[in-house]
Amino acid sequence: MSDPDSVPTPAAVQERFAEDDENTVIDIKRKLVWLKQDTYQMTGKWLNWVQSRDYAKELSQSHFAGYSNWRLPTLEEAKSLYHKNQVNKDSMGQEAYLPSVFPGGFGFLCWTSEVRNKIQAVRFGYRKGGMMYDDIYRVSRGATRLVRDMNKV
Repeated sequence: MSDPDSVPTPAAVQERFAEDDENTVIDIKRKLVWLKQDTYQMTGKWLNWVQSRDYAKELSQSHFAGYSNWRLPTLEEAKSLYHKNQVNKDSMGQEAYLPSVFPGGFGFLCWTSEVRNKIQAVRFGYRKGGMMYDDIYRVSRGATRLVRDMNKV
């Protein structure tokens, strides 16, 4: 049995993901479908947590890529995309650690679905791999990569 804390090889990370179509990537290990682009890449705007949540609802209502269950990722899901051996470039051209199946130019901070005190949500950073709480109305380079469960429509 493999060590869950071990760093996966670049090949193992690449084998975990499969391009589904021009808009989505399948995470075979976690049985998730990710949007290739984050909300910044899709809209050309930074979004706060509330706007990101509402954008997920809009995409679901319009059956974007054929599905109606787009949502913000959990912290664990967002963190699962972070790999130190997968160097990519964020929207500022700086190194961020996200598999290359996701196009560069993304926001390095990712809003998650996790909220505390109704006014703060967790953001995960793809530059350093850390998390932080931030005001749900704060835009500041706000983006998220929306996800859906593979086994649901």
